[in-house]
Amino acid sequence: MKITVTIDHPTHDFQQRLLALLAEHASEVEVDATWTPERAEQYYRSLPQRARRIVKLCVAGDGYVASEDLRDDETTSLRGHSAALKRLLQRGALRGLWPENIHPPITPVGPGFGKVVGYGMDEDLVPAFFTAIRNVETEPEEWAEHRLSQAAALEGAVRAQGGTWDTRRAVTALDDAGHKAGDKRVRQILRDLAASGLLVKTDSDRAVYDTRV
Repeated sequence: MKITVTIDHPTHDFQQRLLALLAEHASEVEVDATWTPERAEQYYRSLPQRARRIVKLCVAGDGYVASEDLRDDETTSLRGHSAALKRLLQRGALRGLWPENIHPPITPVGPGFGKVVGYGMDEDLVPAFFTAIRNVETEPEEWAEHRLSQAAALEGAVRAQGGTWDTRRAVTALDDAGHKAGDKRVRQILRDLAASGLLVKTDSDRAVYDTRV
């Protein structure tokens, strides 16, 4: 038997009693620890403005944002954000917004020793957080600008280099231009360039295009 229970704004007393009941039957209860759009929105609303920017640009990059895209200047450090994001996750679990065993939606990427070169998010979580950001911010200008800069960089590479383009080549070209983007985002840009007439698709089953002459 499978029972799904959704409780909006539970009182503290009810929440504690429910958690105690679930703990009593822990061996028989499977907690849903997935990031739904509702949970993603609660998470995003709880973030301070600078942390929101990290999540926003990570989603805009289909799961990755480089440190260079986050710094206001060359001296701005990204240290300290990881601990803040971890505390937020813990506070949300205490409030019953998500289960304690839910995985962090965004994690620092780096060689270690406190150095952070960017932030990553599982591509499967991007749609939920895309919806969350759209619900919270009616005009995410910086987010849109980030996506436009990716598209402009790839268009410039296609025009300059010509030839055949697939996902791997496009990812490499963006990386060379200082932009990190996931496969989904790159495939969308390639489709947009084909719609604009710059590229023509040459393989019906794969994302392979040739420069239109």
